[in-house]
Amino acid sequence: MAGVGLDSSAGPKSAYEEKFAQSETLFRRARNVIAGGISHDSWYISPFPVYIDHASGPAKWDVSGSRFIDYWMGHGSLLFGHCFPPVVEAIVRQVSRGSHYGAAQELEVRWAELVCKLIPSADRVRFTSSGTEAVMLSLRIARAFTGRYIVLKLNGNFHGWHDEAMSHFVPAEAAGLSPGSEEYVGLADPRSIDSIADFLKQYEVAAIILEPGGGSSGALPYDPAFLQELRQLTALHECLLIFDEVVSGFRYSPGGVQQLCGVMPDITVLAKILCGGLPGGAVAGREEVMSVFGDGALLHDRRAKVPHTGTFNGNPLSAAAGVSMLEHVRDNGPQQKAQATAERLVSLVNQASESHGVDVHLYSNSSIFHILIGAKKLGAPLGPSTTIVSLLPAHQELYSKLRKRLLLEGVDLHPAHGWVSAAHDGEVQATAEAFDRAFRALRDKEGFRL
Repeated sequence: MAGVGLDSSAGPKSAYEEKFAQSETLFRRARNVIAGGISHDSWYISPFPVYIDHASGPAKWDVSGSRFIDYWMGHGSLLFGHCFPPVVEAIVRQVSRGSHYGAAQELEVRWAELVCKLIPSADRVRFTSSGTEAVMLSLRIARAFTGRYIVLKLNGNFHGWHDEAMSHFVPAEAAGLSPGSEEYVGLADPRSIDSIADFLKQYEVAAIILEPGGGSSGALPYDPAFLQELRQLTALHECLLIFDEVVSGFRYSPGGVQQLCGVMPDITVLAKILCGGLPGGAVAGREEVMSVFGDGALLHDRRAKVPHTGTFNGNPLSAAAGVSMLEHVRDNGPQQKAQATAERLVSLVNQASESHGVDVHLYSNSSIFHILIGAKKLGAPLGPSTTIVSLLPAHQELYSKLRKRLLLEGVDLHPAHGWVSAAHDGEVQATAEAFDRAFRALRDKEGFRL
């Protein structure tokens, strides 16, 4: 990204550069001190990202005062929108009592009790500092409990940025992954239960890990029948089933996907909504599997004892925010409201797309919507499928153009997804109108017109 769009001699500035000039100034500063200029790859947009100053409810404002309807929602962690008053009050109350005790505290117990009450398969909980850490810990638990080394993940499912999660998805040498990160991680086709069965027959597998609500934040299909077959297979081959519900946990329902489908995993990975918008994560599981902590467990002829430390595990501020958030999601009301809002938004945007004849289509999975560009020309499915996984890299420039145009129209979202909160209900019409204006501006650009 170095030098892109930041050369004053490059010619006239675009509307984006003119409108967000203060962000360009900040990005110049950032490139001198932050490696790559940004702290999360997804936040970058050419020629520079927009810098946010503050947020409230469904909106946020940049450093120049421009308002955006926000569909990042803390990467899906803010089910009630920004600065949800009960969560803010809980954090403020706790920060005056201490931000880090270096000791156990009642809040983490209350937090764990709520997780066990809401997540059907959870008997015991272990807190971490992020969802990525929680996935790492879940794999360690599975290997310690089973005495096996191989784990199997499904193509298109995202499990954070650690080596084993990224293996098979990026070039190992170029990305600096551990040389062994692919050796003990298999990759399966999520559309073929038979290929998964064959893998389990061929190898001794510690666990299968997947996003049960559909891979890539629900862009891929959610299939209860597939999950049931997977549960039967793992039981047959005595390997563990790990549900990565970092995205779907507390969003699809108070008890996540497992509550909806009735399929109980051995281990559940949680983050995002769990922590009310603050950093943190957790691994929850059945009692026998989680016995590998503490004094450990004697399993047949060997002992399993998983070491686990972490400076910010169960941090008091995250615990306070998490307790408040989970207390407010228990009745399924905010989940249903957010889902209905997402469905209404998708319908209005697709009407606008049709009226302008542009090759853009939205679909929703629970309260997350996904954007397809170029699917109509391909004759590809216009709902959850592997299509989106191939469309985004194939049409990166078009996705970037749409995102920048939407920023100019007052809407901010991930290039391919949007997370809807219970606070977005009153913003649906304005969002649809912003898409309508964006389609009008882009319809004559190559690749957008049908």
